[in-house]
Amino acid sequence: MEKYKNYDFGRCPRVYCCGQPCLPVGQSDIPRSSTVKIYCPKCEDIYYPRSKYQGNIDGAYFGTTFPHLFLMTYGHMKPQKATQSYIPRVFGYKLHKP
Repeated sequence: MEKYKNYDFGRCPRVYCCGQPCLPVGQSDIPRSSTVKIYCPKCEDIYYPRSKYQGNIDGAYFGTTFPHLFLMTYGHMKPQKATQSYIPRVFGYKLHKP
């Protein structure tokens, strides 16, 4: 819990998450299949860690369930969902999807 509070695992790179602390997560539980990624509990997405040291750690060490179990155990640490979302605009007009 202290590592999460101290941002030891990194911060979310998304602007609207305002530097939310992240948690480590693996994309697979099979050893040596992928490296560790960071999970943002605010936007609920995963990102590559900025640190090269963290990028070399096996993702199976943390597993696919670590951040979810952590936030279930420490429910008071779970942030509110992001209220803002980016809306792409060209000259002030929203883009229309065809």
